[in-house]
Amino acid sequence: MINKRYKDIFNQYIYKGEQTPLTIGTLVVCALCFLLLIIGVFTQINITHPWFKYIPNEGLSLYQKTILYTPQIPIMIFIIYILGKYYSLIMFALYLMVGFFIWPIFVFGGGLDNIQNYLFGYFIGFIVAIFISGTIMQLNNSFKARMMAGFFGVISMHLCGFLYCIILALFKVIDFNLILPIVNIVTVNKIIYDIIFSLLILVIAPYIKDVLWICMKPKPDGKKKLKNARKRNQIIRDNINQHRQDYN
Repeated sequence: MINKRYKDIFNQYIYKGEQTPLTIGTLVVCALCFLLLIIGVFTQINITHPWFKYIPNEGLSLYQKTILYTPQIPIMIFIIYILGKYYSLIMFALYLMVGFFIWPIFVFGGGLDNIQNYLFGYFIGFIVAIFISGTIMQLNNSFKARMMAGFFGVISMHLCGFLYCIILALFKVIDFNLILPIVNIVTVNKIIYDIIFSLLILVIAPYIKDVLWICMKPKPDGKKKLKNARKRNQIIRDNINQHRQDYN
């Protein structure tokens, strides 16, 4: 009976695909995710990989290409899994408000002028990814579902970034000739790494959420605990009475 009691208590704090509740622990985790997203913006990693380049009269040539990679997209996919759809949206809305009106936490600083920046389309893509990836993860927490959520989340972010560049060009904010270079730098050079890192981080994310869920999950209701205690006591009394009957 003692083992069963502790097992019941332990099971109450295991994440089983529930929606993220509104608790003090959830708000603390939201704040940590907010800081993590800011760190991701200003973290830059040099990645060198083989690449092919076409040279006239010589054909394809293999060389080493170095890109400056920022892991903001994989971090956002991770946050979507940890917080769920609704709290990820609230956290990201707060991130935008701080960047627009309080502190320059965007890649190119802060302020409403960032709406005219071609990278703002990827921020819109973050919102789209929250709904797409968050919905998939909410419906199914399996490994396959997480991989699908990560893949489609990354694709939606880059697609929104590309479409936003076209919109800016239509309104003559940027030149049409800049669209392909921008897409080449931000999407073509980095989307593979975004997908790989996002899928990798979703492999370990459940273990991290299991730890954070201890803080995020609301405390068991007092009435429920009392009911469970009475039920356990009744089982003990029934067992004692049964042993007495067997002895007599």
